[in-house]
Parts: sequence; C-alpha cells; structure tokens
Amino acid sequence: MAVNTISANQVQQMLARNQFSLIIDLRDYYDYTRGHLPNAINIPTNQILDRINEIQPYRNGNILLYCQYGVQSVSVGKVLMINGFRRVYSLNGGLDYYNYPLY
Repeated sequence: MAVNTISANQVQQMLARNQFSLIIDLRDYYDYTRGHLPNAINIPTNQILDRINEIQPYRNGNILLYCQYGVQSVSVGKVLMINGFRRVYSLNGGLDYYNYPLY
C-alpha cells in the first residue's frame, strides 16, 4: 500500500475540478490559522486516530493530506489506508512546495 504523492500543480488541477472529498491540514491549529488550502479542515497529526470516525464518511472519496514538509502526510496516509481508506493523496513536499494562495 502506497500513498499517492502529488505535486502542487496536480493539487491545483484537482481543486479546480472539485475532485477532493476531504482536505486535511495536519499541522497544528496555529499554523492552520496562518494559512491553509481552500476547504481544508484541521486535524493535527497527533489527533488523527482519535478523530478517525469523523472522517469515515469520506473513506471512498479522494482525500488530500498535507503538512509543512510532506513527511507526516505520507505517514498519516498509510494509517488511513490501513483503516480502509483507498484514495489517499499527499502533497509532495508539503506547503513548502505549494506556491499558490492560502486561505
């Protein structure tokens, strides 16, 4: 099982086509409030297992995970896949490689 890593350009294309069922910002709340992808919800990495029931309704959709550097999102993606999520994407390089507007 491998998490799909996608580039910032691919994320932009999928956002434009409204192809993500759920977008999760894995950074802490402070960083989230300083800027995040459109329609992203904030679930810090250390809370993902405690809040997995909250995201279960999206298990069959495209889920985008991102963090600051693209490392935690891959790890969390593997956890989600073990728990039955199939279409999990990680922003390659995290927000450090995302050169589009944040909200």
